[in-house]
Amino acid sequence: MPRPPRDLRPGLFHVYTHSVWAADSLFRDDGDRLTFLRELARATARAGWRCLGFCLMGTHYHLVLEVDAGALAKGMHYLNFRYATHFNERHLMKGHVHGRRYDARRIGSRDGLLRVTKYVARNPLEAGLCERPEEWRFSSYAGTIGLREQHSFVDDRLILGCFEGSIAYARSALRMYVENA
Repeated sequence: MPRPPRDLRPGLFHVYTHSVWAADSLFRDDGDRLTFLRELARATARAGWRCLGFCLMGTHYHLVLEVDAGALAKGMHYLNFRYATHFNERHLMKGHVHGRRYDARRIGSRDGLLRVTKYVARNPLEAGLCERPEEWRFSSYAGTIGLREQHSFVDDRLILGCFEGSIAYARSALRMYVENA
């Protein structure tokens, strides 16, 4: 059965990968994670994405993106190819790094954006990697709620704009929403 065609229309997406194919993890250490973040920054600029948030786990990653028509596929190809090349060189491997192609689900509403943001921010907590979502270094969540400087390629204004009021109120409201399971 053929794969369904990609959604190439502009909009908001939750993008995520699957487990790796030939390696025990997609990110073996912080060096891999930092390389991925560098490549994510490049892909964001090159494809003209608006990266609202991200979270890097051990075997996968999550992105929350706003994209123009056709930009998601172009940027994902660039990102995954560049990272796989680095990963293979660094770990003396060859071939595919990802087990399957990435998935992308369209986010169609404010509530959908908030649900995805919560899911992505809580992913390391649910996996037992930290005790609070803002503790995970390889997530944009702590920057979005103002506890850490935000990554230069992340534009979280659309997420914070889901809450009316000042930026301080929006950050506090988002934190309450995310941290109350």
